[in-house]
Amino acid sequence: MPASNLIERVSELVASGEQLAPESMRSQLEELQRRLREPVRVAVVGRVNAGKSTMVNAILGQRVAPTDVSECTRLVTWFRYGHPQRIEVELVDGSTAQTQLSPAGQLPDELGVPIENVRALNCYLANEVLKWMTLIDTPGIGSVHQSYSASTKELLSVERSSADAAQRADAVVFLFNQVVMEDELQALQLFKTSGGSADSNQSAANAVGVLSKADQLGDGSRDPWGVALELASNYAGKFRDEVATVVPVIGLVAETAETAALTETDAKHLATLATMEEKAFNRLLWSTDRFVSAEAPVDAEMRERLLVMLDLYGIQRAVTAVRGGATGAVSIRRQLSAMSGIAEVKQTLAKYFREQDHVLKVRSVLDTLRRLSYVPAGSDSAGLARFRAEVETLRLDPVMHPVAELETLHDCCTGRVQLPKESLSEITQLFAPGTPANRLGMIGGDRAALASAARDGMIRWRTFMVTEADPSQKKVARVVMRSYQLLWSDLQ
Repeated sequence: MPASNLIERVSELVASGEQLAPESMRSQLEELQRRLREPVRVAVVGRVNAGKSTMVNAILGQRVAPTDVSECTRLVTWFRYGHPQRIEVELVDGSTAQTQLSPAGQLPDELGVPIENVRALNCYLANEVLKWMTLIDTPGIGSVHQSYSASTKELLSVERSSADAAQRADAVVFLFNQVVMEDELQALQLFKTSGGSADSNQSAANAVGVLSKADQLGDGSRDPWGVALELASNYAGKFRDEVATVVPVIGLVAETAETAALTETDAKHLATLATMEEKAFNRLLWSTDRFVSAEAPVDAEMRERLLVMLDLYGIQRAVTAVRGGATGAVSIRRQLSAMSGIAEVKQTLAKYFREQDHVLKVRSVLDTLRRLSYVPAGSDSAGLARFRAEVETLRLDPVMHPVAELETLHDCCTGRVQLPKESLSEITQLFAPGTPANRLGMIGGDRAALASAARDGMIRWRTFMVTEADPSQKKVARVVMRSYQLLWSDLQ
């Protein structure tokens, strides 16, 4: 079913709820209607100092989220597309206040109102990325300020009785460090179970992991990037029930490169460092203190600036780029971006979130509707019961098949269900968005040939289900057969 039709079916369900549900729920249902029309909501989550704001800046290509300790780092901040660029301060009493970005284009250090009175920030930016994704920067898990990390958990998992049940993320980017703490996994579980509901539609299919400080791994005997690739692969397997995949990135370098923070003056200083004798330059990189204080042809203040932007590993790679022929800030930034891993992060977001944004939104809204339908309604219980039945009917309707495809593909790709390699490749192609010819791998085939291929697929997977499949594979086979059946029907 086309994405627009899927959205419309759920929108019709929400409209029905506005007629059947009690008055107390109307505002939440209205919010869900808006949510279906908005970009997919992606929360960036991790421990304190995991590099969340740095990652937000790198994804946006705009240094707007503060990475130091300020009022804004303690709040949930929603980055949305909008003109003019502005900040809306959402207060706990339900009112709002307006403020502006700093002259440097960042969130301000102070908001002009007591932070304890602020519930969240909405930052509107004329940024192309935000046309398809609302990015949510969250306070750090494990913060010494328990109320701040609690606000992150509230964002990820809202209790049924909460008046803010619609304000949840559709998907998560979870930042891992070298050691994963118990409270980090608890936060992921909160998102996955949507507030403890055992029958939730949420799964690791809408969460991806990012190993955010890849340059800080290893013991110095190996290149950190190689260590990061191995650790990311290990985490992808270890936490396959929590995240769909894990990719490494050198967050600080990515931010500096993507936001064009490295200037021509910085490039000249890197070129000067590149003229140093190899051993002397390597000695500078023994520690951050030595890099700033030891004798070098660039003054200490400028070296401190390079350190803040790139850290030691980034400086080493930038100098290597200069020695390899990179000249000028643009050329250096291009090479730093390429080695940082940010391109893979963006591709991962596009694959798991952008290409399936309608499915993620529909699944998230349906889950919220189901939880709302069980809220005690007093005298409105009969209407709420009818609404609950409508929610269940749509959840089980074949029109929701794209949700089943997304869940099934994740189970197979992460190894929760074992399939032959060729079968996995087949369903990856079959479940992907695109034309029937693309999904069947028959570019150029006529309708009759495509219909025949879809029919053959149904027969092939039915035979597999009856003769070979174990119980988990039978569940996959039923979903695949339904996908082929829907394609075959469309081609008649």
